[in-house]
Amino acid sequence: MFESYYCEKLEKTLHFLPDGVKFCCSCAEGAGIKISDFSKFNKEDIIKAKKKYVEFLRKGQLPKECSGCIEYKKRSIKQRIKEFFEKPVETKISHIIVDHFKQCDCNCTYCSQTKFFPSKTQNYELLPIIQQLYEQDMIDTENLKVEFQGGNISELKEFEDLMNEFYAHNCDDFVILMNGIKYIPILERIGNNWKSHICISLDAGTRETYKKIKNVDAFDQVVENIKKLRQHSKAQISLKYIIIKDVNDNIEELEKFLNIAREIGNIEPVHLEIDYNNTLLAKGIKFEVPKHYYELFKIAENYCKENDLGYKVFPYTQHILDQGYSI
Repeated sequence: MFESYYCEKLEKTLHFLPDGVKFCCSCAEGAGIKISDFSKFNKEDIIKAKKKYVEFLRKGQLPKECSGCIEYKKRSIKQRIKEFFEKPVETKISHIIVDHFKQCDCNCTYCSQTKFFPSKTQNYELLPIIQQLYEQDMIDTENLKVEFQGGNISELKEFEDLMNEFYAHNCDDFVILMNGIKYIPILERIGNNWKSHICISLDAGTRETYKKIKNVDAFDQVVENIKKLRQHSKAQISLKYIIIKDVNDNIEELEKFLNIAREIGNIEPVHLEIDYNNTLLAKGIKFEVPKHYYELFKIAENYCKENDLGYKVFPYTQHILDQGYSI
């Protein structure tokens, strides 16, 4: 039976990067176009490129940029035949990823941003482009989700202006990744309906380990900021722990991190991830998962169940774990 492919992200996402736009969540690979001069940003170029990739998928042709991705889905020709002939390619955007800035106030050992984007110069301002997209009716205002990745939002000068622009169009669904070193009052406004999610990468249970990972001495400050944000924001707040070999991959450190999450309370959820960034571009190479990592994930899962904390493993991390340990 012939098959075709479908990727919701590819049809509905605009991912702004320093050197162009992707139509997916990946900053490393994925379908998109290069843009050298964002002052000439053109919606027609975006629509044309997006249609090209979507039509590849519908015909059962997987673009090389999508090779190895776990997001696209296979569908039989029977499932897709009606859509293939009758449904036009979706052109309205319901998922915007703000990732065009790489400035950060720490220097994490696991960070992939310096590998893919060694220059931390911000090449353009995004606000005029977002305003243009609204004016041209390219944004699905009823279903829009906005995700901030990039460097750290405290270093993005237009962060508050971007938030106010989205607020002005009634966006209430945000995902914000941050390190929590600086407290940002505007975050107190988000999350009145519990749609929004603020994810803070703590990655340690002690000041000493945090400093090894982040290359900055700010552990106590971050913990206090998390407590303050939990007190003043109705958004979901999650704490992330990226397991790094020979640094924080031990039970003692993990349990101290989990104790902090319990003491803060109402953490939804605790995220666990693996420091896999060095293998993101190594196609066909099985990631070497140390056997004791599985024990750490199980400890975290059980702890969260016993202490009424949410627990989540990122899909790509779960994909790696499902391959089985190799060392």
